[in-house]
Amino acid sequence: MNILNFQSENPSERDAFKGESHDRVAQAIHDYISSGKNHRVIGLDGEFGSGKSSILQMLERKIKDKGSKSVLWIFDCEQNYQGSIKSNFIELFTDQITSLLTKTGDKAAIPEALKTRDIALGRHFSYTKDTRSHISVWAVLLIASGVLSPTFIRDYLPQLRGSLELPWWQHLFYLGTSLAPLIILTLAYFFNGKEQVGKKRWNISSLLKGSSDDQITETIEISKEVSPLDLKRALRNHLHAVKDHHFIIVIDNLDRLPRDVLRSVWSDLEIFTSVTGTENLSVIVPFCSTKVSQYLNGDSEQSYDSKDFIAKKFPVVFRTPPIITSGWKDAFRALWAETFGLGSQSDADTCSVILQRHSPMAAGLVTPRLQKRFINDIATTMLVTAGKPSVVCIAAYIAICKYNNNSIESLLKDPTAPSAEDTAPSKNPDQKIQSEKNSADLARTKRTLQTLLGEDMNQGWPIQVLQIHFQTSPDIAIAELIDQPLATAIESQDGKKLASLAGYFGFTDSFLRELEGEVSPNNLFLTLHEAATSENCDIAILIPHINKKFTENQLLTSHVPETGFFEAIKELISLGLSKTIFEGELKAAREAFLQMNRQAYEPDATDTYLKTVNMYDSYLHALDEPFPEIAMDSSEILFHTLVPDPDLFVVDVNRITLSQKGRIDAVRQLVSNDTVAFDMTPLPQEEWVHCLYQYFGSIRMSNAKREYHLGDELATAITTAINTNPTEERSWLGLAFFEKYASTVPALIKSHLPTTKSNRIKIAMAVAYMRQEMGTELAEIPEIESVFSQESEFLNSLVGPLLTSGNLFSLALQPESKAIVTPLLAHVIKERHVATIFVHHLFQQYTELRETLEEADLAESEFLIWILSFTQIAEHLPTLDKIDPDFLDVIFTGSDDKLLPLRARILDRDFGSDVDASGWLDIFNSPNPRVANALDRMVEGKLDFKGEKNAHPAFSTYISTLTKKSPFIAPPAPVLDNIKNVLELFDKDTLFVIGTELRACVYDAAAPVESCIFILSELNFLLPSITPRNAVEEDRLLQILLFIHRNPESTSRVSDFLDRRWEQLADWSTSQDHKDTYASYVTKLKDRLPNVHADLSNKTGFKARMKKFAKALLARPTDTED
Repeated sequence: MNILNFQSENPSERDAFKGESHDRVAQAIHDYISSGKNHRVIGLDGEFGSGKSSILQMLERKIKDKGSKSVLWIFDCEQNYQGSIKSNFIELFTDQITSLLTKTGDKAAIPEALKTRDIALGRHFSYTKDTRSHISVWAVLLIASGVLSPTFIRDYLPQLRGSLELPWWQHLFYLGTSLAPLIILTLAYFFNGKEQVGKKRWNISSLLKGSSDDQITETIEISKEVSPLDLKRALRNHLHAVKDHHFIIVIDNLDRLPRDVLRSVWSDLEIFTSVTGTENLSVIVPFCSTKVSQYLNGDSEQSYDSKDFIAKKFPVVFRTPPIITSGWKDAFRALWAETFGLGSQSDADTCSVILQRHSPMAAGLVTPRLQKRFINDIATTMLVTAGKPSVVCIAAYIAICKYNNNSIESLLKDPTAPSAEDTAPSKNPDQKIQSEKNSADLARTKRTLQTLLGEDMNQGWPIQVLQIHFQTSPDIAIAELIDQPLATAIESQDGKKLASLAGYFGFTDSFLRELEGEVSPNNLFLTLHEAATSENCDIAILIPHINKKFTENQLLTSHVPETGFFEAIKELISLGLSKTIFEGELKAAREAFLQMNRQAYEPDATDTYLKTVNMYDSYLHALDEPFPEIAMDSSEILFHTLVPDPDLFVVDVNRITLSQKGRIDAVRQLVSNDTVAFDMTPLPQEEWVHCLYQYFGSIRMSNAKREYHLGDELATAITTAINTNPTEERSWLGLAFFEKYASTVPALIKSHLPTTKSNRIKIAMAVAYMRQEMGTELAEIPEIESVFSQESEFLNSLVGPLLTSGNLFSLALQPESKAIVTPLLAHVIKERHVATIFVHHLFQQYTELRETLEEADLAESEFLIWILSFTQIAEHLPTLDKIDPDFLDVIFTGSDDKLLPLRARILDRDFGSDVDASGWLDIFNSPNPRVANALDRMVEGKLDFKGEKNAHPAFSTYISTLTKKSPFIAPPAPVLDNIKNVLELFDKDTLFVIGTELRACVYDAAAPVESCIFILSELNFLLPSITPRNAVEEDRLLQILLFIHRNPESTSRVSDFLDRRWEQLADWSTSQDHKDTYASYVTKLKDRLPNVHADLSNKTGFKARMKKFAKALLARPTDTED
């Protein structure tokens, strides 16, 4: 393969293919034109390079072999269209005719042929010339005067010398004639001097031509262009001159003419059609119908229109074989062997497949010319490419890139990589189908190359294609394709360029080589970000390498981010870029931020502060890190730099708090003004208000001591500043922050109040009054309610950090300030603006506060919910006598679970196990209605009772002492109610024991009968049984019955109780000594003890007695008393 034989483009006289399809077409044409009956104008249709010229060569050879008088002449339109193509045709055709006449010995006809040519070309012409001119009248006069003037002069001079005097008119006549030439010239110039003769002004010489140009008229009979008629006449005359021969004119390369020229020649074909009908002429027109139809089509015509036009011109059209269907690959192998030798037939087969797959011709045609061109292009590329690349690689590169105008990038790109062509919508379905077919063919060719040559970076097919394309070594080729464009793309931050390189073979290796050098983080990340935003680029494979590079090397040290850097890394982090590579920079930015806030504020360093803040904020935003809560000790830089700046992504001033020291510093910063600065830079007029709202507006009321209050020394300076400039709002703000108020402060306020116009100053004054709970003075501030409404935010910013809930409770209860403070208190409650509550007023004056707040549209339920939100309220619960009755009732009856701690506190402290017996005796005897109310609610709610242990003995002691007193005195009703409520809380078993104890008291002979009546009347529900068990108890029961009989008004409840227990009395085995007495009392109490009487009347042993006592009772007067 060292010596290559290139293929030629000359037409062949023999058919090189086994199918001999070209030879059959030539034979068919020969047979057709041999018959005089057939149409003499025929077409030969075929694609470029399909062998039309070879067919004509074969036809010419067949004509010569036959020995007929047919002459084949080929007229090349492409070579002769410059100038006049019809003139060139006549010239060349005349040469053919004269040559044929010379060859046949008929030289006498040659002059006539030449004359025919000259006439056709317009070389014979004739004309007439009419030249007419005249002598000017002025010229005639001048000549005549010139001839006569000397005569008159000669005649005049002697007479002047003579003695005879001439008359005056003779003198005048002679002078006129003597000077006649001069006079004529003067007059001629006067009348003609301004005239233009041709392009020149008139002069004396114009007299000779009569003052005019010659006028010439010519008539020339000549044609500027050979007309179709001239061509037809010349063609007929020439053919007549050789009428014994059959001329076959081939109008070749018609389809290679420019569009306008082709249309003109196409129109002239009609001339040959008309001539062939009567003369010895046949015309063959080879053409490509696809090309010709495109040229003949109008802008709005369909392709069929032009093809119909072609059919009209050429009723008979022979067609060349579009694809060599029989044995064309054998012919390709033969051509290949001629060029490359016989040792590479496998490569020939592979290359023929590639050529057929990627043929640039319409419908994928493979013509003989294309095969020759393909083989020659492969051969020339081999000669100029270093490294001896594979001919298959060369074939693929030529077919795909050169013939089909595809970029090398499309050949080298990863087929799985997205491309703009893939995502762009196709304009029509045909284009989409063709695009899909091309992609499939390209993929098959790549698989063929991969199978044969592999994809190794050193010898694989991609690197060989690069060598072929750049005509250089592999390392330079890869650098030309990717390395240098990649470096340029990163350096210029051109992400779209990088995206276009991402799908190339070797891109990742090239990117790694770029990373090994010095690369700017700005350029790299900004370029990758732009590339990632492209729909056609996936940089995920590069991210791990970037993470490794930046983890192992401190490339971000002393790095200065450019615009868009943080947006870029934020997007790249979402794609997998590691956050850890930025941890050092984030930490450094955080330290710089914190260090900045520890420094004293310098007004000239504002830009530096903002740069530090923005750097930290940008890193947090890019890394998606939260801004941590920070407590600062210094407020100066915070207030001057951060608070006024809203254009931050993550840094949130709401998460920046002030420490105790920071708040002290903040108050001094807020109060600082031109009069009293406290060694600080005063804030701008409107910004101090914003800072106050930001860092004091969220402080809630508390009972704790506020460290940021201003001490006596600062208070003195502020007082002086107020007197110096009473209109400075910040000085009055300082007054509101005083730790203590001297007795002179109210006087100071009153002295400036009449001239005060500022609402903020009025609020500061009001806050000072409210802190001292001076309701009357507060009400004296003009329009203070309106001021509170207009400057509500400013007011709230002072209420939280300076007042307590106790201040507001006290002022809300004062009639002078009630209307002013109650809406504020309601607002504070609704907004939950209290941290620790002042409970004194709540417990003791709950009802009054509730009613006052209801006037401010705060419902009791909302007020109660707010109170119960403070968990510490139970710890400060006062004694029952200091708790508002309504609030106590709420504690015991409310359904809110938050009341349980309060309820439990009262139960444990006042009624629990820690209350001893003496304490219970105090409870029994307590006249406090809150104690009775608590016991009532305990009974109603069946609350857990833990004081039974000590309450039982206390009750026993109390009853024992009570029943043994003589005379007996019943306890007061409140005490008895307390006792009953406590007993209701006891366990059933305990109540049974107590009932037993009470029974013993009832039947105690030593106790007064009145005490027994008290127990049976008030505590009878506790007695288990009243059946007497012995004589002593029988005597006691009879005493009770006697007392009932004697005191009917006060013992009704006792009699009712005994009658209800008649069954227990029925079980009494009355002794013989007491039967009569018992029967007598029951008879007397018949109406009050009906059940007992009825039972006893039917009881054995009592029937007779009952009747006897009944008769006796009836016989006795009603007023008789036992």
